[in-house]
Amino acid sequence: MSYNLPYHSGVAVPVFSLRSDDSCGIGEFLDLKKLADWCVATGLKMIQILPVNDTTTDGSWSDSYPYKSISTKELHPIYLNVEKVGLLKDENDRKWFEELKKELNAKEFVDYPEVFKAKMDYLKKVYAQKRGKKPDFYEFLQQHCDKQLSEAVDYLHERGIMLKGDLPIGVNRESDDVKQHPHLFNLDMETGAPPDGFAPQGQNWGFPTYNWAAMEKDSFQWWKERVVWFKKYFDALRIDHIFGFFRIWEIPKGSPDASYGHYSPENPKMWEIEGRKRLSKIFNLPNNTSFRLERSGMEKSQTFAGDFSTSLRSARNDGLLICGEDLGMGAPCVPGVMRELGILSLEVQRMPKNSSRPFSDPRENPYLSVDTTGTHDMPTIRGWWEQDRELSARYYHEMLHHTDNPPYFCEPWICQEIVEQHMNSSSQWVILPIQDYIAMDGDFRWDNTWDEQINEPADSKWKWKYRMHQSLEALLNNEKLILTLKNMIRKYSRQH
Repeated sequence: MSYNLPYHSGVAVPVFSLRSDDSCGIGEFLDLKKLADWCVATGLKMIQILPVNDTTTDGSWSDSYPYKSISTKELHPIYLNVEKVGLLKDENDRKWFEELKKELNAKEFVDYPEVFKAKMDYLKKVYAQKRGKKPDFYEFLQQHCDKQLSEAVDYLHERGIMLKGDLPIGVNRESDDVKQHPHLFNLDMETGAPPDGFAPQGQNWGFPTYNWAAMEKDSFQWWKERVVWFKKYFDALRIDHIFGFFRIWEIPKGSPDASYGHYSPENPKMWEIEGRKRLSKIFNLPNNTSFRLERSGMEKSQTFAGDFSTSLRSARNDGLLICGEDLGMGAPCVPGVMRELGILSLEVQRMPKNSSRPFSDPRENPYLSVDTTGTHDMPTIRGWWEQDRELSARYYHEMLHHTDNPPYFCEPWICQEIVEQHMNSSSQWVILPIQDYIAMDGDFRWDNTWDEQINEPADSKWKWKYRMHQSLEALLNNEKLILTLKNMIRKYSRQH
Protein backbone atom coordinates (compact mmCIF):
# COMPACT_ATOMS: atom_id res chain seq x y z
CA MET A 1 0.00 0.00 0.00
CA SER A 2 1.53 3.29 -1.13
CA TYR A 3 0.40 6.30 0.86
CA ASN A 4 1.22 8.52 -2.13
CA LEU A 5 -1.89 7.27 -3.91
CA PRO A 6 -5.52 7.95 -2.99
CA TYR A 7 -7.42 5.16 -1.26
CA HIS A 8 -11.10 5.04 -0.38
CA SER A 9 -13.57 2.85 1.50
CA GLY A 10 -17.26 2.12 1.33
CA VAL A 11 -20.13 -0.08 2.44
CA ALA A 12 -22.26 -2.55 0.47
CA VAL A 13 -25.89 -3.17 1.38
CA PRO A 14 -29.05 -3.72 -0.69
CA VAL A 15 -31.67 -0.98 -0.38
CA PHE A 16 -34.27 -3.60 0.58
CA SER A 17 -32.11 -4.64 3.56
CA LEU A 18 -32.08 -1.23 5.23
CA ARG A 19 -34.17 -0.94 8.39
CA SER A 20 -35.37 2.39 9.73
CA ASP A 21 -37.98 3.47 12.24
CA ASP A 22 -40.15 5.14 9.64
CA SER A 23 -39.96 2.72 6.69
CA CYS A 24 -42.56 0.07 5.94
CA GLY A 25 -41.10 -3.42 6.26
CA ILE A 26 -38.40 -2.83 3.65
CA GLY A 27 -35.59 -0.38 2.99
CA GLU A 28 -36.51 2.68 0.93
CA PHE A 29 -34.69 5.16 -1.29
CA LEU A 30 -34.86 7.85 1.37
CA ASP A 31 -33.27 5.52 3.94
CA LEU A 32 -30.03 6.02 2.00
CA LYS A 33 -29.85 9.47 3.61
CA LYS A 34 -29.49 7.99 7.10
CA LEU A 35 -26.91 5.51 5.82
CA ALA A 36 -25.03 8.47 4.31
CA ASP A 37 -24.97 10.13 7.73
CA TRP A 38 -23.32 6.99 9.13
CA CYS A 39 -20.79 7.03 6.29
CA VAL A 40 -19.92 10.64 7.09
CA ALA A 41 -19.47 9.75 10.78
CA THR A 42 -17.14 6.84 10.00
CA GLY A 43 -15.26 8.22 6.99
CA LEU A 44 -16.69 5.83 4.40
CA LYS A 45 -17.04 7.42 0.96
CA MET A 46 -19.26 5.09 -1.06
CA ILE A 47 -22.53 3.20 -0.72
CA GLN A 48 -22.87 0.19 -3.00
CA ILE A 49 -26.33 -1.25 -3.63
CA LEU A 50 -27.92 -4.07 -5.62
CA PRO A 51 -30.14 -3.33 -8.66
CA VAL A 52 -33.20 -1.17 -7.91
CA ASN A 53 -34.98 -1.62 -11.23
CA ASP A 54 -38.61 -2.70 -11.26
CA THR A 55 -38.99 -6.50 -11.18
CA THR A 56 -42.77 -6.65 -10.78
CA THR A 57 -44.61 -9.43 -12.59
CA ASP A 58 -47.17 -10.76 -10.09
CA GLY A 59 -46.04 -9.41 -6.71
CA SER A 60 -44.92 -12.85 -5.50
CA TRP A 61 -41.64 -13.95 -3.95
CA SER A 62 -40.12 -14.49 -7.41
CA ASP A 63 -40.20 -10.70 -7.86
CA SER A 64 -37.83 -10.30 -4.90
CA TYR A 65 -34.96 -11.32 -7.22
CA PRO A 66 -33.40 -7.90 -7.95
CA TYR A 67 -31.58 -9.02 -11.11
CA LYS A 68 -34.84 -9.92 -12.89
CA SER A 69 -35.76 -6.44 -14.13
CA ILE A 70 -38.83 -5.89 -16.27
CA SER A 71 -37.37 -2.61 -17.47
CA THR A 72 -33.79 -1.38 -17.56
CA LYS A 73 -34.95 2.24 -17.23
CA GLU A 74 -37.62 2.07 -14.54
CA LEU A 75 -37.24 2.02 -10.75
CA HIS A 76 -39.00 -0.32 -8.34
CA PRO A 77 -41.93 1.39 -6.56
CA ILE A 78 -41.51 -0.92 -3.55
CA TYR A 79 -38.68 1.41 -2.48
CA LEU A 80 -40.98 4.42 -2.24
CA ASN A 81 -41.78 6.06 1.05
CA VAL A 82 -45.50 6.05 0.34
CA GLU A 83 -46.41 8.72 2.89
CA LYS A 84 -44.07 11.13 1.11
CA VAL A 85 -46.05 10.47 -2.07
CA GLY A 86 -49.24 11.59 -0.39
CA LEU A 87 -51.29 11.24 2.80
CA LEU A 88 -54.53 9.29 2.94
CA LYS A 89 -57.57 11.50 3.51
CA ASP A 90 -59.88 8.86 4.96
CA GLU A 91 -59.37 8.31 8.71
CA ASN A 92 -60.11 4.58 8.49
CA ASP A 93 -57.56 4.25 5.70
CA ARG A 94 -54.97 6.02 7.82
CA LYS A 95 -55.60 3.70 10.79
CA TRP A 96 -55.42 0.66 8.50
CA PHE A 97 -52.04 1.70 7.18
CA GLU A 98 -50.57 2.72 10.53
CA GLU A 99 -51.35 -0.71 11.98
CA LEU A 100 -50.10 -2.55 8.89
CA LYS A 101 -46.92 -0.49 8.71
CA LYS A 102 -46.14 -1.22 12.34
CA GLU A 103 -46.72 -4.94 11.78
CA LEU A 104 -44.53 -5.11 8.66
CA ASN A 105 -41.75 -3.00 10.14
CA ALA A 106 -41.50 -5.29 13.18
CA LYS A 107 -40.69 -8.36 11.07
CA GLU A 108 -37.16 -9.74 11.09
CA PHE A 109 -37.18 -10.23 7.33
CA VAL A 110 -38.58 -8.45 4.31
CA ASP A 111 -41.99 -10.03 3.66
CA TYR A 112 -41.85 -9.10 0.01
CA PRO A 113 -45.38 -10.11 -1.12
CA GLU A 114 -47.06 -8.49 1.89
CA VAL A 115 -44.97 -5.30 1.70
CA PHE A 116 -45.61 -4.97 -2.03
CA LYS A 117 -49.35 -5.46 -1.62
CA ALA A 118 -49.56 -2.96 1.25
CA LYS A 119 -47.65 -0.30 -0.63
CA MET A 120 -49.57 -0.77 -3.87
CA ASP A 121 -52.90 -0.58 -2.02
CA TYR A 122 -51.77 2.64 -0.35
CA LEU A 123 -50.44 4.18 -3.57
CA LYS A 124 -53.60 3.34 -5.48
CA LYS A 125 -55.63 5.15 -2.84
CA VAL A 126 -53.37 8.21 -3.06
CA TYR A 127 -53.51 8.09 -6.85
CA ALA A 128 -57.32 7.98 -6.74
CA GLN A 129 -57.30 11.10 -4.55
CA LYS A 130 -55.23 12.94 -7.16
CA ARG A 131 -57.06 11.67 -10.26
CA GLY A 132 -57.10 14.20 -13.02
CA LYS A 133 -53.90 15.91 -11.83
CA LYS A 134 -51.48 13.12 -12.76
CA PRO A 135 -50.59 10.75 -15.65
CA ASP A 136 -51.43 7.02 -15.59
CA PHE A 137 -50.69 5.06 -12.43
CA TYR A 138 -47.38 3.56 -13.51
CA GLU A 139 -46.06 6.91 -14.73
CA PHE A 140 -47.23 8.41 -11.45
CA LEU A 141 -45.17 5.82 -9.55
CA GLN A 142 -42.09 6.37 -11.71
CA GLN A 143 -42.24 10.12 -11.23
CA HIS A 144 -42.15 9.67 -7.48
CA CYS A 145 -39.44 6.99 -7.66
CA ASP A 146 -37.27 9.39 -9.61
CA LYS A 147 -38.05 12.21 -7.18
CA GLN A 148 -37.20 10.22 -4.05
CA LEU A 149 -34.06 8.52 -5.37
CA SER A 150 -32.83 11.85 -6.78
CA GLU A 151 -33.43 13.47 -3.38
CA ALA A 152 -31.35 10.74 -1.73
CA VAL A 153 -28.56 11.07 -4.32
CA ASP A 154 -28.43 14.86 -3.87
CA TYR A 155 -28.17 14.34 -0.11
CA LEU A 156 -25.28 11.91 -0.59
CA HIS A 157 -23.43 14.25 -2.92
CA GLU A 158 -23.81 17.19 -0.56
CA ARG A 159 -21.98 15.07 2.01
CA GLY A 160 -19.29 13.77 -0.33
CA ILE A 161 -20.70 10.23 -0.58
CA MET A 162 -20.77 8.31 -3.87
CA LEU A 163 -23.49 5.87 -4.88
CA LYS A 164 -22.51 2.71 -6.73
CA GLY A 165 -25.14 0.88 -8.74
CA ASP A 166 -25.30 -2.62 -10.19
CA LEU A 167 -25.75 -3.34 -13.92
CA PRO A 168 -27.30 -6.85 -14.28
CA ILE A 169 -25.97 -8.99 -17.10
CA GLY A 170 -29.50 -10.10 -18.06
CA VAL A 171 -33.10 -8.92 -18.26
CA ASN A 172 -36.42 -10.67 -17.72
CA ARG A 173 -37.64 -12.31 -20.92
CA GLU A 174 -41.04 -10.70 -20.21
CA SER A 175 -39.44 -7.26 -19.87
CA ASP A 176 -40.32 -4.15 -21.82
CA ASP A 177 -36.84 -4.29 -23.34
CA VAL A 178 -37.45 -7.72 -24.89
CA LYS A 179 -40.94 -6.78 -26.06
CA GLN A 180 -39.71 -3.57 -27.70
CA HIS A 181 -36.49 -5.00 -29.16
CA PRO A 182 -36.99 -8.78 -29.65
CA HIS A 183 -34.35 -8.86 -32.41
CA LEU A 184 -31.67 -7.99 -29.83
CA PHE A 185 -32.23 -11.21 -27.87
CA ASN A 186 -31.93 -14.96 -28.48
CA LEU A 187 -35.29 -16.04 -27.09
CA ASP A 188 -34.60 -19.75 -27.59
CA MET A 189 -31.65 -19.55 -25.22
CA GLU A 190 -31.15 -18.82 -21.53
CA THR A 191 -28.26 -17.24 -19.64
CA GLY A 192 -26.39 -18.89 -16.80
CA ALA A 193 -23.10 -20.19 -15.48
CA PRO A 194 -21.37 -23.55 -15.98
CA PRO A 195 -21.09 -26.11 -13.18
CA ASP A 196 -18.64 -25.08 -10.44
CA GLY A 197 -18.04 -25.36 -6.71
CA PHE A 198 -21.03 -23.12 -5.95
CA ALA A 199 -23.49 -25.02 -8.14
CA PRO A 200 -22.56 -28.56 -9.34
CA GLN A 201 -25.26 -28.46 -12.05
CA GLY A 202 -24.47 -24.91 -13.03
CA GLN A 203 -26.78 -21.93 -12.76
CA ASN A 204 -29.67 -21.03 -15.04
CA TRP A 205 -30.70 -17.42 -14.54
CA GLY A 206 -33.57 -17.70 -17.01
CA PHE A 207 -32.67 -14.59 -19.03
CA PRO A 208 -32.49 -14.69 -22.83
CA THR A 209 -28.99 -14.27 -24.22
CA TYR A 210 -28.02 -11.26 -26.32
CA ASN A 211 -27.90 -11.17 -30.09
CA TRP A 212 -24.61 -9.30 -30.13
CA ALA A 213 -24.46 -9.18 -33.93
CA ALA A 214 -27.77 -7.30 -34.04
CA MET A 215 -26.68 -5.01 -31.20
CA GLU A 216 -23.47 -4.10 -32.99
CA LYS A 217 -25.36 -2.98 -36.10
CA ASP A 218 -26.52 0.19 -34.31
CA SER A 219 -23.31 0.59 -32.28
CA PHE A 220 -24.79 -1.00 -29.13
CA GLN A 221 -27.34 1.79 -28.73
CA TRP A 222 -29.52 -0.23 -26.32
CA TRP A 223 -26.55 -0.64 -23.97
CA LYS A 224 -25.47 2.97 -24.29
CA GLU A 225 -28.95 4.14 -23.30
CA ARG A 226 -28.73 1.96 -20.19
CA VAL A 227 -25.46 3.66 -19.24
CA VAL A 228 -26.99 7.12 -19.77
CA TRP A 229 -29.87 6.14 -17.47
CA PHE A 230 -27.39 4.94 -14.85
CA LYS A 231 -25.66 8.30 -14.79
CA LYS A 232 -28.85 9.96 -13.55
CA TYR A 233 -28.35 8.36 -10.16
CA PHE A 234 -24.98 6.65 -9.84
CA ASP A 235 -21.34 7.72 -9.58
CA ALA A 236 -19.95 4.22 -9.99
CA LEU A 237 -21.17 1.13 -11.77
CA ARG A 238 -20.61 -2.56 -11.05
CA ILE A 239 -20.79 -4.65 -14.21
CA ASP A 240 -22.46 -7.86 -13.10
CA HIS A 241 -20.75 -10.98 -14.52
CA ILE A 242 -18.36 -9.05 -16.76
CA PHE A 243 -17.32 -12.37 -18.32
CA GLY A 244 -20.64 -12.27 -20.18
CA PHE A 245 -19.31 -9.49 -22.39
CA PHE A 246 -16.54 -11.85 -23.56
CA ARG A 247 -18.49 -15.10 -23.67
CA ILE A 248 -21.71 -16.27 -22.08
CA TRP A 249 -22.85 -19.67 -20.87
CA GLU A 250 -25.79 -20.28 -23.19
CA ILE A 251 -28.38 -22.93 -22.29
CA PRO A 252 -31.04 -24.12 -24.75
CA LYS A 253 -34.41 -23.13 -23.33
CA GLY A 254 -36.13 -26.08 -21.65
CA SER A 255 -32.92 -27.91 -20.68
CA PRO A 256 -33.09 -29.93 -17.42
CA ASP A 257 -30.23 -27.91 -15.93
CA ALA A 258 -27.38 -25.57 -16.84
CA SER A 259 -24.88 -28.37 -17.48
CA TYR A 260 -26.49 -28.73 -20.94
CA GLY A 261 -25.15 -25.33 -21.94
CA HIS A 262 -22.18 -24.16 -23.97
CA TYR A 263 -20.10 -21.04 -24.33
CA SER A 264 -21.02 -18.45 -26.92
CA PRO A 265 -18.93 -17.66 -28.87
CA GLU A 266 -17.65 -21.22 -28.80
CA ASN A 267 -14.26 -20.26 -30.24
CA PRO A 268 -12.07 -18.97 -27.33
CA LYS A 269 -9.99 -16.98 -29.83
CA MET A 270 -12.98 -14.65 -30.26
CA TRP A 271 -13.48 -13.90 -26.56
CA GLU A 272 -10.82 -11.22 -26.21
CA ILE A 273 -11.76 -9.54 -29.49
CA GLU A 274 -15.48 -9.40 -28.64
CA GLY A 275 -15.01 -8.43 -24.99
CA ARG A 276 -12.67 -5.53 -25.71
CA LYS A 277 -14.88 -4.21 -28.50
CA ARG A 278 -18.13 -4.42 -26.55
CA LEU A 279 -16.81 -2.93 -23.31
CA SER A 280 -14.85 -0.10 -24.92
CA LYS A 281 -17.74 0.99 -27.15
CA ILE A 282 -20.59 0.54 -24.67
CA PHE A 283 -18.84 2.30 -21.79
CA ASN A 284 -16.84 4.74 -23.90
CA LEU A 285 -13.55 3.59 -22.41
CA PRO A 286 -10.07 4.38 -23.71
CA ASN A 287 -8.66 1.52 -25.73
CA ASN A 288 -4.99 0.52 -25.93
CA THR A 289 -3.93 3.48 -23.83
CA SER A 290 -1.77 3.80 -20.75
CA PHE A 291 -1.30 6.80 -18.52
CA ARG A 292 1.78 7.35 -16.35
CA LEU A 293 1.08 8.73 -12.92
CA GLU A 294 3.63 11.31 -11.91
CA ARG A 295 2.70 12.41 -8.39
CA SER A 296 4.72 14.62 -6.09
CA GLY A 297 6.34 12.76 -3.23
CA MET A 298 6.34 9.38 -4.97
CA GLU A 299 9.63 7.51 -4.82
CA LYS A 300 8.86 5.77 -8.08
CA SER A 301 6.49 6.52 -10.91
CA GLN A 302 3.89 3.81 -11.45
CA THR A 303 1.99 2.98 -14.61
CA PHE A 304 -1.68 2.05 -14.43
CA ALA A 305 -3.83 1.14 -17.40
CA GLY A 306 -6.81 3.36 -18.02
CA ASP A 307 -7.65 6.94 -17.17
CA PHE A 308 -7.11 8.16 -13.62
CA SER A 309 -8.12 11.10 -11.48
CA THR A 310 -7.04 11.92 -7.95
CA SER A 311 -10.49 13.30 -7.22
CA LEU A 312 -13.12 11.18 -5.47
CA ARG A 313 -14.87 10.45 -8.77
CA SER A 314 -12.16 8.85 -10.88
CA ALA A 315 -12.58 9.67 -14.57
CA ARG A 316 -13.83 6.76 -16.61
CA ASN A 317 -17.05 7.09 -18.59
CA ASP A 318 -17.58 10.84 -18.26
CA GLY A 319 -17.09 10.57 -14.50
CA LEU A 320 -18.76 7.17 -14.03
CA LEU A 321 -16.33 4.82 -12.27
CA ILE A 322 -16.55 1.41 -13.95
CA CYS A 323 -15.97 -1.75 -11.90
CA GLY A 324 -16.31 -5.36 -13.01
CA GLU A 325 -17.51 -8.45 -11.13
CA ASP A 326 -14.91 -10.91 -12.40
CA LEU A 327 -15.26 -13.83 -9.97
CA GLY A 328 -15.54 -17.48 -10.87
CA MET A 329 -14.49 -19.40 -13.96
CA GLY A 330 -13.21 -16.67 -16.22
CA ALA A 331 -11.32 -16.48 -19.48
CA PRO A 332 -7.54 -15.86 -19.44
CA CYS A 333 -7.95 -12.73 -21.56
CA VAL A 334 -10.31 -10.91 -19.17
CA PRO A 335 -7.84 -9.45 -16.62
CA GLY A 336 -5.67 -7.94 -19.34
CA VAL A 337 -8.57 -6.30 -21.13
CA MET A 338 -9.94 -4.92 -17.86
CA ARG A 339 -6.56 -3.39 -17.00
CA GLU A 340 -6.24 -2.01 -20.52
CA LEU A 341 -9.63 -0.30 -20.29
CA GLY A 342 -9.18 0.89 -16.70
CA ILE A 343 -12.02 -1.26 -15.32
CA LEU A 344 -11.54 -2.02 -11.61
CA SER A 345 -11.43 -5.73 -10.81
CA LEU A 346 -13.10 -7.36 -7.80
CA GLU A 347 -10.80 -9.02 -5.27
CA VAL A 348 -12.23 -11.41 -2.65
CA GLN A 349 -9.75 -12.93 -0.23
CA ARG A 350 -11.50 -16.29 0.02
CA MET A 351 -11.87 -16.53 -3.79
CA PRO A 352 -8.29 -15.88 -4.92
CA LYS A 353 -7.59 -15.39 -8.62
CA ASN A 354 -4.64 -17.72 -8.08
CA SER A 355 -6.41 -21.05 -7.59
CA SER A 356 -3.30 -22.67 -6.12
CA ARG A 357 -3.76 -20.61 -2.95
CA PRO A 358 -6.62 -20.89 -0.43
CA PHE A 359 -6.61 -17.14 0.26
CA SER A 360 -5.26 -14.03 -1.36
CA ASP A 361 -3.31 -11.36 0.50
CA PRO A 362 -5.17 -8.01 0.21
CA ARG A 363 -1.82 -6.23 0.26
CA GLU A 364 -0.99 -7.87 -3.08
CA ASN A 365 -4.14 -6.71 -4.87
CA PRO A 366 -3.78 -4.56 -7.99
CA TYR A 367 -4.35 -0.87 -7.28
CA LEU A 368 -7.15 -0.63 -9.84
CA SER A 369 -9.46 -2.94 -7.93
CA VAL A 370 -12.23 -3.17 -5.34
CA ASP A 371 -11.35 -5.29 -2.33
CA THR A 372 -14.09 -6.97 -0.29
CA THR A 373 -14.62 -9.66 2.33
CA GLY A 374 -17.49 -11.15 0.33
CA THR A 375 -20.43 -10.52 -1.98
CA HIS A 376 -24.20 -10.92 -1.72
CA ASP A 377 -23.78 -14.46 -3.10
CA MET A 378 -21.59 -15.57 -0.20
CA PRO A 379 -21.91 -16.11 3.56
CA THR A 380 -20.76 -13.25 5.76
CA ILE A 381 -17.38 -13.42 7.51
CA ARG A 382 -19.05 -15.16 10.45
CA GLY A 383 -20.98 -17.55 8.26
CA TRP A 384 -17.86 -18.49 6.31
CA TRP A 385 -15.93 -19.03 9.56
CA GLU A 386 -18.50 -21.58 10.75
CA GLN A 387 -18.92 -23.21 7.34
CA ASP A 388 -15.54 -24.92 7.10
CA ARG A 389 -13.66 -25.26 10.41
CA GLU A 390 -10.54 -26.66 8.78
CA LEU A 391 -10.31 -23.76 6.33
CA SER A 392 -11.05 -21.07 8.92
CA ALA A 393 -8.40 -22.58 11.21
CA ARG A 394 -5.89 -22.37 8.38
CA TYR A 395 -6.89 -18.75 7.79
CA TYR A 396 -6.52 -18.00 11.50
CA HIS A 397 -2.95 -19.27 11.48
CA GLU A 398 -1.73 -18.30 8.00
CA MET A 399 -3.43 -14.95 7.44
CA LEU A 400 -4.01 -13.63 10.97
CA HIS A 401 -0.76 -15.19 12.25
CA HIS A 402 -2.10 -16.61 15.50
CA THR A 403 -0.48 -19.70 17.00
CA ASP A 404 -3.21 -20.89 19.38
CA ASN A 405 -6.35 -22.85 18.50
CA PRO A 406 -8.97 -20.73 16.71
CA PRO A 407 -12.19 -19.88 18.56
CA TYR A 408 -15.27 -21.88 17.57
CA PHE A 409 -17.13 -18.72 16.54
CA CYS A 410 -15.78 -15.72 14.68
CA GLU A 411 -15.43 -13.48 17.72
CA PRO A 412 -15.72 -9.69 17.38
CA TRP A 413 -11.95 -9.22 17.77
CA ILE A 414 -11.35 -11.64 14.91
CA CYS A 415 -13.83 -9.76 12.71
CA GLN A 416 -12.01 -6.56 13.60
CA GLU A 417 -8.65 -8.07 12.61
CA ILE A 418 -10.12 -9.23 9.30
CA VAL A 419 -11.66 -5.84 8.51
CA GLU A 420 -8.39 -4.11 9.40
CA GLN A 421 -6.47 -6.48 7.14
CA HIS A 422 -8.71 -5.40 4.27
CA MET A 423 -8.38 -1.71 5.10
CA ASN A 424 -4.64 -2.26 4.63
CA SER A 425 -5.28 -3.58 1.13
CA SER A 426 -3.44 -2.15 -1.86
CA SER A 427 -6.78 -1.80 -3.71
CA GLN A 428 -8.00 1.70 -4.55
CA TRP A 429 -11.37 0.84 -2.98
CA VAL A 430 -12.30 -1.35 -0.03
CA ILE A 431 -16.07 -1.90 0.04
CA LEU A 432 -17.29 -4.35 2.66
CA PRO A 433 -20.79 -5.72 3.37
CA ILE A 434 -22.46 -3.87 6.23
CA GLN A 435 -22.90 -7.17 8.08
CA ASP A 436 -19.11 -7.55 8.31
CA TYR A 437 -18.62 -4.06 9.73
CA ILE A 438 -21.32 -4.65 12.33
CA ALA A 439 -19.78 -8.03 13.21
CA MET A 440 -16.94 -6.14 14.94
CA ASP A 441 -19.30 -5.18 17.80
CA GLY A 442 -20.30 -8.21 19.86
CA ASP A 443 -23.04 -6.35 21.74
CA PHE A 444 -24.60 -4.98 18.55
CA ARG A 445 -24.38 -7.75 15.99
CA TRP A 446 -27.15 -10.26 15.34
CA ASP A 447 -26.95 -13.74 16.82
CA ASN A 448 -28.61 -15.29 13.74
CA THR A 449 -25.41 -15.52 11.72
CA TRP A 450 -26.75 -17.57 8.83
CA ASP A 451 -29.79 -15.36 8.35
CA GLU A 452 -27.47 -12.55 7.25
CA GLN A 453 -26.63 -14.19 3.92
CA ILE A 454 -28.38 -12.29 1.15
CA ASN A 455 -28.47 -14.94 -1.58
CA GLU A 456 -27.70 -18.61 -2.17
CA PRO A 457 -26.82 -18.82 -5.91
CA ALA A 458 -27.48 -22.56 -6.14
CA ASP A 459 -31.11 -22.06 -5.07
CA SER A 460 -33.16 -20.76 -8.02
CA LYS A 461 -36.18 -20.18 -5.74
CA TRP A 462 -34.27 -18.23 -3.12
CA LYS A 463 -36.23 -15.51 -1.32
CA TRP A 464 -34.27 -12.24 -1.26
CA LYS A 465 -35.44 -11.15 2.17
CA TYR A 466 -32.40 -10.26 4.33
CA ARG A 467 -33.11 -7.24 6.48
CA MET A 468 -30.69 -5.60 8.88
CA HIS A 469 -31.39 -6.62 12.46
CA GLN A 470 -30.25 -3.16 13.57
CA SER A 471 -32.04 0.03 12.59
CA LEU A 472 -30.17 2.85 10.90
CA GLU A 473 -31.03 5.03 13.87
CA ALA A 474 -29.35 2.53 16.22
CA LEU A 475 -26.37 2.33 13.87
CA LEU A 476 -25.98 6.10 14.04
CA ASN A 477 -26.15 6.02 17.84
CA ASN A 478 -23.51 3.29 18.18
CA GLU A 479 -20.54 5.52 19.02
CA LYS A 480 -18.32 2.53 19.83
CA LEU A 481 -18.62 1.00 16.35
CA ILE A 482 -18.36 4.39 14.65
CA LEU A 483 -15.14 5.18 16.51
CA THR A 484 -13.63 1.74 15.82
CA LEU A 485 -14.27 2.05 12.10
CA LYS A 486 -13.33 5.73 11.93
CA ASN A 487 -9.95 5.09 13.56
CA MET A 488 -9.29 2.16 11.26
CA ILE A 489 -10.13 4.17 8.14
CA ARG A 490 -7.89 7.03 9.27
CA LYS A 491 -5.05 4.66 10.15
CA TYR A 492 -4.94 3.45 6.55
CA SER A 493 -5.74 6.86 5.02
CA ARG A 494 -8.99 5.71 3.38
CA GLN A 495 -11.11 8.67 4.52
CA HIS A 496 -10.42 10.82 1.45
